[in-house]
Amino acid sequence: MPRSNQASLELRPPTRKEIDYYYKTHRSQFWAPERIRIAHIVKNIDESADRDTARTVIERAQEELARGEDYAVVAERYSDCGGNGEISWFPRGVMVEEFDDVVFNLNKDETSSIFETRFGFHLVKLLDKRSEGIAPLSEVRDEISNLLRKGRMRKLVADRP
Repeated sequence: MPRSNQASLELRPPTRKEIDYYYKTHRSQFWAPERIRIAHIVKNIDESADRDTARTVIERAQEELARGEDYAVVAERYSDCGGNGEISWFPRGVMVEEFDDVVFNLNKDETSSIFETRFGFHLVKLLDKRSEGIAPLSEVRDEISNLLRKGRMRKLVADRP
């Protein structure tokens, strides 16, 4: 095969079949700890809000949630994190311990009481939880695609005359 044709084949994105095969033959490589996905409202205690002010603001957010307001709207209105408050999948140990102690003990769709960490006051809704185990293919598909692509690039460079 001419060199240019081989290079174009090597640089093409991995096919779904190649990705599926890699996942099936390397499953242990994708072990993942317990992880959760949450919606989060935080009111920081800092130069813009003392402890009492931060507590008052988070209590207002809690009242709106209790009245059935949409979590994303309340998070946008009150949270110092901005956005809709969603934090995608993360394992224990990424956040501070006192945060983990609360959020990893919630049930799916449960909202915590107001709690405090060294950063301020929080309200958290557990959106989803995954037990430890092999990560689903949907979670690691992009990672596998990148691994295969990098492998092709290394091979292409190694095969250069």
